[in-house]
Amino acid sequence: MKNILLALTLTGSVLLHAQSGKSKSKVQDIRNIIIEKANQLNLRPTTPSYEINYQELSNEVNGNFAYYISFTNGTAAIYCKSTTDKAYAVWGDIYKEYNALLLGEPAKTARGTGLVNQKFFLGAPITDEFKTPKKNGAGQHFEGGSIYWSPATGAHEVHGAIRDKWKALGWENSFLGFPKTNEMTTPDGYGRFNFFEGGAIYFHPNLGTFALPNMVIETWKKEGWEKGKLGYPISDEIIKNNNSVQMFEFGAIISSNASKYQVIFNSFRANYGLYTKWKDIGGLDANIGYLVLGNKNYPKLFKYHFAEFLKGFIYENPNVNSAFVIRKGPIFDYYAKKGWETGSLGLPIADEATASDGTIYQNFERGTIFYTKALGAFEAKK
Repeated sequence: MKNILLALTLTGSVLLHAQSGKSKSKVQDIRNIIIEKANQLNLRPTTPSYEINYQELSNEVNGNFAYYISFTNGTAAIYCKSTTDKAYAVWGDIYKEYNALLLGEPAKTARGTGLVNQKFFLGAPITDEFKTPKKNGAGQHFEGGSIYWSPATGAHEVHGAIRDKWKALGWENSFLGFPKTNEMTTPDGYGRFNFFEGGAIYFHPNLGTFALPNMVIETWKKEGWEKGKLGYPISDEIIKNNNSVQMFEFGAIISSNASKYQVIFNSFRANYGLYTKWKDIGGLDANIGYLVLGNKNYPKLFKYHFAEFLKGFIYENPNVNSAFVIRKGPIFDYYAKKGWETGSLGLPIADEATASDGTIYQNFERGTIFYTKALGAFEAKK
């Protein structure tokens, strides 16, 4: 069912009553409530007769409608539902945005993906407009979401799980600030997102709702957004051990004292690889320390990668569909002398281990490197 917007005077408005299913006396009561509210706010009616209107608010919920009267030459309106005796005013930029959303307004997304259909409905207002407490702006809550405005961002709606996340973080007082877009659909059609001054919130029905700061977004953008190497976010930014990490489906964006916003990921979005191994050994708590160099491809096996950490490396081995840690030290130094993965030993097939006699060893595709204090590093061929 399409929007129905009927602008009819109260006197003799048989059609208005028929459409709303309410008696003339009930409509008169609602009209009086709206006029009383207007007098409190010193709002001037657009028409001297206080013309009352009837607005459908939903395509999906039958009977979800409100009455309203326009004020100040159509730049404000006061709404009252038939199920309540409370009226709320909507005006200024918030009213413009609200009215556009009710009528259906195409709008360009922040990511330049073209025009999208904005025909969804916030329902009726449930508060008047209010000033935001710590920043220069305003907000208003509706049955199905909120619209927030600031001089720098304009007015934009936030609803559903994304609004819940923004609220949990502290609304506009969080690092996100005010919304810069309405909620949009991701290009792959599965997720939803809002951009804010300081970042974005992304929602996926199977993965959850997470906030990303701008610096993480810039790195994620270079990797192809949710359709790229990393997929969708699966965590908020985590700050721990002087590192920050944003976890994604197939990789992570990591910042540390040694490096700013580098990426590790599994090759080909596989369920094994650098990222999976890093998570398996503890992520930010892993005993190989913080990230020094993100994914770097092998010179002769460029589709697969290794990454350097403070105390070791993680190497992908596509031949066994896994990844392994080589700790910095005598075993790695010996491996380097042998030409790394292109040398005689090939790729690792296990992590470093310690034998019962204290000998440290690591298995590779074509041999094993051993280390003892007495003998140093040496090799046994397969």
